[in-house]
Amino acid sequence: MKYSQDKKVADIVRHLVAKGWRYSRGRKHGKLVAPNGRMLAVPGTPSDWRAGLNLERDARRITRTIS
Repeated sequence: MKYSQDKKVADIVRHLVAKGWRYSRGRKHGKLVAPNGRMLAVPGTPSDWRAGLNLERDARRITRTIS
């Protein structure tokens, strides 16, 4: 499955899905749901070069609140 046009974003989503997160596709953004129920938006075609870094940071913050 193709999660995003950006390679780094797609790799991060693939890694999180392997860890038990759920992914659902939207029109402009995908949606990742953490095991604790918190949601994270995934840009389909990010225009900012920091999109992968921001997604990684947000996922790390959500993961910290799980533990």
